[in-house]
Amino acid sequence: MSFLLDPVALVLLGFVSGKAYYLLSVFGDRVLRRGVLKKELLVAGAVVVAVFWIYSALLYVGTIYFPWPLPRWYGGIDWMLNSGLPLGLTRSPASDVLALVFFAAYPVWFYAGTRLGLSGHRQTRGQMMSERRRIVIDLVATTFPVGGAIPPGASQVDSAALVESLFKKIPPLFEDALTTILFAFDSRFLVLAFTGRFRRFVDLDGEEATMLEKQKYLEAWNSNPYLVSIAQVLRITASYGYYTSPQVYKLLDYAGPMTPNVPPWFVAGPAATTGDGSGAT
Repeated sequence: MSFLLDPVALVLLGFVSGKAYYLLSVFGDRVLRRGVLKKELLVAGAVVVAVFWIYSALLYVGTIYFPWPLPRWYGGIDWMLNSGLPLGLTRSPASDVLALVFFAAYPVWFYAGTRLGLSGHRQTRGQMMSERRRIVIDLVATTFPVGGAIPPGASQVDSAALVESLFKKIPPLFEDALTTILFAFDSRFLVLAFTGRFRRFVDLDGEEATMLEKQKYLEAWNSNPYLVSIAQVLRITASYGYYTSPQVYKLLDYAGPMTPNVPPWFVAGPAATTGDGSGAT
């Protein structure tokens, strides 16, 4: 911790905290029974800032060295002012005043990070579902573009609507997990890591019809050994929406309807009944 590195570290920790809050909020009260409250984010921020205050203040007044309690590399004051660089700064009344200003700004740095992490955050589930549909539309259109191996693209057969219908058929916990994956896939942080652009997945390419940036981002997930399994989940989800469309499976000379294999957790429910109460045949 130092006056040069602390602001960067606080922004990064704030970003991670804000993004964690953003993703966990997708689960609502299905997994976190009481829901995710914003006060928990404030408590996390208070704890992080307090740790930075205490440790950095002890370094600045020379009570501990850096990186205490590990073997000493630098004196506390030297580290706080110079951060291991040959700046030659020493403690003085002027530096004490500036130190107070820096310490007072620590909560601001953490808050700035949380705002980056919460960018695009939606409070209500209805708003989040609207964002999810937007991600699904672009995902299936990128996975099955117009002019691909099969003439109609996913956007031309409304595959996104079929994917949305899938969310209503699977257990709520699975829906939440898949929704979280979609939101993570769409996050600016991961798009920045793979493309160098600080944009959401849905905002790549702008108004261009080629979707080259989206395709490159999807290919980066498919080629990453740590993310390829998750990428396959996204592809299977998009494939469900595309291949179960009548316009598509009829082109494959399949009479239809195309019905995926029933998973082991599927429960069909009671049989339909006729008007006289007897079971339908």
